[in-house]
Amino acid sequence: MDDVYRERAHLVAHLAAAHPSTIGYHDPGAPEWAVVIVDLPTGQASWHVSPDDMDLFEHVARSEISTWDGHTTEEKYARLDAHTRALAQKESRS
Repeated sequence: MDDVYRERAHLVAHLAAAHPSTIGYHDPGAPEWAVVIVDLPTGQASWHVSPDDMDLFEHVARSEISTWDGHTTEEKYARLDAHTRALAQKESRS
């Protein structure tokens, strides 16, 4: 399972480099895991980050104030899918 989290962390780190993002320890339900919040053009998305993967997020601004907008997992992936479609359409027009 650690390998799966590491793979996901690489992708989330990439998203966090491409979009305004913050990371911090502000989930009382999982205090040892940081939460990265990525502000996509289609809305916010967030993921918990394993302590073992924090090295991938050195480029992300630290914030201990949560700006989580309350999105669900389903909303997060709908926003990510919408952003992916918009990028693909933009690329196909080029």
